[in-house]
Amino acid sequence: MKKKLFLIAMIITIIGIIIVAVKAFNVNLKYKAHKAISIPIGTEFNLQDIKLITDEVFGKEEVQLEKAGLYSDAVMVNVQNASQEQIENLRKKINEKYNVKQNITISIGKEYNVEDIKTIAKEVLSKEDVNVQKSSDDETYVVIESEIITEETLENLNNKINEKYELQNTTGSIGISQVITVNEIERVRLTDMAKQYILYIGIATVVILAYFVIRFRKLNASKVLVKSILLLVLSEVFYMAIIAITRYPIDKLIIMAAIAIYMIVATYLNKNFIEQASQK
Repeated sequence: MKKKLFLIAMIITIIGIIIVAVKAFNVNLKYKAHKAISIPIGTEFNLQDIKLITDEVFGKEEVQLEKAGLYSDAVMVNVQNASQEQIENLRKKINEKYNVKQNITISIGKEYNVEDIKTIAKEVLSKEDVNVQKSSDDETYVVIESEIITEETLENLNNKINEKYELQNTTGSIGISQVITVNEIERVRLTDMAKQYILYIGIATVVILAYFVIRFRKLNASKVLVKSILLLVLSEVFYMAIIAITRYPIDKLIIMAAIAIYMIVATYLNKNFIEQASQK
């Protein structure tokens, strides 16, 4: 029975190694190269409602959602590929769902015509009518009412106003709270994910093996050492083979499970050696 189980385990391990060699591991979307779209909603929302919107916008594309922001009033949309059209569609649907309004405050620093700013805002924001007025605190500032907009739209608005009034404002100087940002996230290597654990696992392994060899030296130190190394290594290889075969996406949870298996195997070895020693 033990031989059959060992044979099955070896077959699974070999299949897993072949799959890794041909297709590599499947990794969680957050560790692949992807786009992270941050959308500040500014109010309470349900992730399930956002999921319905992203399903409509991105179709069958894998999407991961998480709440973000100091007050969890923003949503982070992680998706492998997103076109400008899809991002704009996502923006519109979020606005429709939550009807977010905000004020964009821009310093002109000189005399200006509100109607001229309004014309620019209509063009950039693609709206028939936009509420534009001088700031009540300082009339050298103009206030434009807006929905959530993208960084690209804000940049376009700023450039056109700079061009009109020969200004050198940057988007960083503009007062605005609801801006959609899109960041390109690079792929995270599995080796980089594991690096933070390797040193500590290595030290723990040396200590455990030294303990086994010293305490159970009467069982033949070399056999104890070889058996311990083989079982610790093969159990991890077998576990990763199963992950490769099932194509379960690797993330931190998978790595933590690998550490748990390591601890279980080390505990088993210790118990097994104690039983052998007591029998002798």
